[in-house]
Amino acid sequence: MRAITAPVLPARLRSVAAGTAAAALALTLVPSSAVAQEASDDAVAVELKVADQPAVAVATAPRVWPGQLLESHGVPVDGNDLVDVVRDGRKVSGEKKRVREGDVVKLTDVEKVRTAKRERVRAGTVEVFTTELAPGKRKVVRDGEPGVRKVVKLKTLHNGEQVRSRVVKRKLVRDPRPRRVLVGRKPYSVPGTEGLSWAALANCESGGNPNAVNPAGYYGLYQFDTGTWRSVGGSGLPTSASAAEQTYRAKLLYKQRGRSPWPNCGRLL
Repeated sequence: MRAITAPVLPARLRSVAAGTAAAALALTLVPSSAVAQEASDDAVAVELKVADQPAVAVATAPRVWPGQLLESHGVPVDGNDLVDVVRDGRKVSGEKKRVREGDVVKLTDVEKVRTAKRERVRAGTVEVFTTELAPGKRKVVRDGEPGVRKVVKLKTLHNGEQVRSRVVKRKLVRDPRPRRVLVGRKPYSVPGTEGLSWAALANCESGGNPNAVNPAGYYGLYQFDTGTWRSVGGSGLPTSASAAEQTYRAKLLYKQRGRSPWPNCGRLL
C-alpha cells in the first residue's frame, strides 16, 4: 500500500501510533475488517475533511464506502451526520460514492439541539359600549394582564454553526386577560318602537333584571333564547350585554315580528 505523508490528524481522527521517529511517520490506512476485505495493492489517495478540521490526505483501498473509510480512521459517524463524496468539484451519490483516486470525503458534524423559552402573549383590549357614559368617554374597569407561552425550537447545527431553526411546539402556560374598557355611546334607537312601554315588558318578563336566567334557556330583560338573540345581531349571551343593548335588540325583534315573541307579556307594550 502506498504511503502518503500528511499533517497531524484533527482531534476527531484517531491518532496513529508508530515505533519510528515522528519525522519519518507516514499516514497509512489501518483498515477495519470491512475495509480489509476490499484492500488491494492498488491503494488510492483521497482527502478526509472532518467537520471544521483541516483536510488530511490518506491512502485507502479503492471503491470502499466513505463510511467505512471514516470508521477505519476512528471517526465516529452517527445517524445525524452528513457524509459527502466530492469528485471533480461535484458531489456524487448512490453507487458512485465508493471512493476513487482524488476524491474528497467530507463529514459534516450535525447536531440537533432543543431550546425552550417563554414568551409574553399580548393581553389586548375589550371595548364594551354603554349608554351609561357620555358618548366618546372611556373608562377602564379592569386592567389587562399578559399571558405566557412556552415555545420549543429545534436548532440544527453544522460543524457548530446554526443552519436551521424551527418551532416544534407552542403551549399556552397562562391565558392573557384583556383590559376591559367601557366606551360611551348614544342610546340605541329603532324608529317605530320608541313610544312603547319597554320597561313594562321587561318587568313582566324578568322582573326588570338584565341578568335574569330561566333554566329553560332564556336570558336577560326580555328573556331571549340564544338563537333569537343572534338573529337580531347579538353576540355571546344576552346577560353579557348592557340593559340598553338588550332593549335595542328587543326593539329590532319587535320590528321583525311584532309582539309574538312575548305571547304573555307582549300585551303590555
